[in-house]
Amino acid sequence: MDVEQLRAFTYERQQLGRAGNSGTTALKGVIGVYSSHPTAPLSLHARVATFDGKAFRRLDAIRLPAMRQSIHLLPAKTAHLAFRALPAPASDRAKRFRHFKLTDKRYEKLRAQLLDAAKEPKTQEELRQETGLEAKELKGVSAQMTRDGELARVAAGKSLRSNELKYVAAEIDEAEADEALAWLAGEYLRAFGPIRVKDFTWWAGVTATRAKAALAEHDTEELDDGYLIVSEDRAALEKAKPVKGAVDLLPKWDCLQMGYPSDGRDRFAHPDVRDRCYDFRGDGIPVILVEGEAAGTWAGGEIELFDSATKKLRDAITTRLDEVNAFLET
Repeated sequence: MDVEQLRAFTYERQQLGRAGNSGTTALKGVIGVYSSHPTAPLSLHARVATFDGKAFRRLDAIRLPAMRQSIHLLPAKTAHLAFRALPAPASDRAKRFRHFKLTDKRYEKLRAQLLDAAKEPKTQEELRQETGLEAKELKGVSAQMTRDGELARVAAGKSLRSNELKYVAAEIDEAEADEALAWLAGEYLRAFGPIRVKDFTWWAGVTATRAKAALAEHDTEELDDGYLIVSEDRAALEKAKPVKGAVDLLPKWDCLQMGYPSDGRDRFAHPDVRDRCYDFRGDGIPVILVEGEAAGTWAGGEIELFDSATKKLRDAITTRLDEVNAFLET
């Protein structure tokens, strides 16, 4: 595949350059963003021209386990599909029960208490005070209920920087797992394509067998190197124009960085610097994109460029950083 063409097309599909017209369309456009703050608001800020804290808080969205069992902020209308497509393996429940020393009988008793206590959003401490549970036991039960879709997480802090959470009882719509995964595969093709089967397998956290079956539900064309694209997107790929002059600041765990396995990231990071865009766990760190390609990092607001840069570029990066800081104060 032509890396420049991949970069240009992906940049457009990801709505980078603050090309989105609202937080709602940006969130739908990328399927979902990692729920932690300030990642969730910053991922959308990088994709929306006019966006502030009030607009973020008005989003009709819900936090649920989804891709690779990570908690994502998802559009409320389609959140159940991403959630039902990717059920946690039964072994996770058994492992969690062993760790928190829970029996099935004890869990069911505490589950009923939490459902009653969480009719309105409450912090873990508020739930602990209302139920009388020990903190560790409460953590284990609430974690399992989150994985089962019976509790949803709600941002509790007033600041966009705050990762304080509340929990509220939830009823998530049902969906057949393989049908939901087929929907998710179509969304991934649209938002992250062209992609390989192994890309979707890694991103979703499913078996290759399930991934292939889900992708096969869509009308795709195979390009070079095993890349698939939705047939109706082929012309748009060929017409995608190189990104010129754009500077983007992606937060930790941005959906673009976490959208592909390590050997699928060349479209936005040259192999020489690719590893510098991730920490030792493989988590994406805050990255500066220049014309759609990783040019440095800005962890903690400290700018570190991978190569020399003109004063004009440095000024543009500083301007973007000032915009990010102003946004986080709204």
